[in-house]
Amino acid sequence: MTHRKARLIALTTATLSFGAVAAGTASAETPTFCGDMYVCLENGTVFGGPEETYPETPSESQITAQQIVEDCAVDRQADAPGVSCGFYPYGEPEVVGFGKWEPLTSDYTNCYGGGGDLNNIEWSDHNEYTTSNSVTVGASVEIGLSELVQVSIDTNFQHTWGSSTGTTQSFTAFVPKGYKAHLQHRYQRQQVTGVLWIDYEHTGTGPMEGHGHHYWAITDFTATSPVKGSSDATVKDQVSLAKPRPVQAGDCTD
Repeated sequence: MTHRKARLIALTTATLSFGAVAAGTASAETPTFCGDMYVCLENGTVFGGPEETYPETPSESQITAQQIVEDCAVDRQADAPGVSCGFYPYGEPEVVGFGKWEPLTSDYTNCYGGGGDLNNIEWSDHNEYTTSNSVTVGASVEIGLSELVQVSIDTNFQHTWGSSTGTTQSFTAFVPKGYKAHLQHRYQRQQVTGVLWIDYEHTGTGPMEGHGHHYWAITDFTATSPVKGSSDATVKDQVSLAKPRPVQAGDCTD
C-alpha cells in the first residue's frame, strides 16, 4: 500500500486521490491515461487503486470494486443513464496458455459394455459452442465487458479480441463398460491488464450511484479472452475425454 501511494504522489503535485475523486469534482469529463497505471482529470487530479484497496462492503463514501465492474457492464450493455466508463490497457494482450477444461457434452454412460460406435462419444465441427470473455476482480467475475475491452485493444494495438463460436475439430472417444464420461475442451487464452474507470453523475448510495464520489478507477484490472487467429479468427482449442468415472446406482435402467 505505501509503495503504491508513493508512486502515485510522484506523478503530480496537484490534487491526489487513491481510488476516488470527491463529489465536488465535476463529472462528465473523460479521464485520460496518465501513463504508469492511473487516470487523470484536466485539473491534474490523479486517481486509481488496485482491487484490494476497495472495501468488501459499501458505505456512504466507499464503493466496492465488484459494483464498479457490474455498473460498467450495465452501462456497456444498456447505455445506462448517469454512468460512463472506460478501459485503458497497459500494453498489448499476452498469450497465457490454455484455460481450464470445460464440459463440451453431457455424460455418456456405458452400462452394458459392447464395442464399436455404439459406445463412442463423437464431436465434429458441425457442433457449436461459444467461448466467452471474462474479467477478473479478486475472484473471477464473468460479465459483459468484452465490447469495452475490444474497442480499447483495437484502438491502441489493432489486436483481435473477443469471443468466438464453433470449432474445426473432430473427436471420437470410447467409454469403457461400467463407466461414464463426457467430452471436455479448453481454449488458448490471452490476457490484458489495464485501468478501468467509471464516472457517476450522482454521488448517492442508490443503484448506479457513486457512494460519495463521481470518479473511481481500478488499477491492475485484468480481462481474459480467447486467442483468435489473425487470418480466420479461429480459436485454438483442445478437446479430450474427461477421466471416466464408475457408474452409480440409478445411472443404468433396464
